[in-house]
Amino acid sequence: MIKITAVAPAADQGAISHLFNNLDLIIANKNKILSHESYRNINIPGIFVGGLYIGMYEMSLGDILYLWDKTQWHEDSRYYYNIIGTPLSGMNTAYWYDIKSKQIESGTYYDGRLHFMGLAKPALSYMSKRSSSNVKSRLSIFDLVNQLQR
Repeated sequence: MIKITAVAPAADQGAISHLFNNLDLIIANKNKILSHESYRNINIPGIFVGGLYIGMYEMSLGDILYLWDKTQWHEDSRYYYNIIGTPLSGMNTAYWYDIKSKQIESGTYYDGRLHFMGLAKPALSYMSKRSSSNVKSRLSIFDLVNQLQR
């Protein structure tokens, strides 16, 4: 019997919290971040899209900023930052930051039509079109926030 599982990568809760504690600063400097490769390619462990049969894709700060701006990864007060699940049944677990409650929350994503693929499809489509030469930045989200606050 073959058993297939999908396991979420380890998340850096400190870095994720720092991102969301400074969300206004990050959003205000979105164009600056996206125009500098060393800022755009900052990796924050725990920001990803992944699933059974599709694989795991870590996303950079630039990737998530794009998705928040152009897709349903940002809806109302929710800023989604990862989802893992299966396209077959739609079962999933998503994590988001709620700007109203100022809390990180999790649950099943469902947009009325789609479950997992509702968030996964736009992310996977974007990831397949972006440059594959993205080199992870040596900077951290902590470094970025320090530089933006100057």
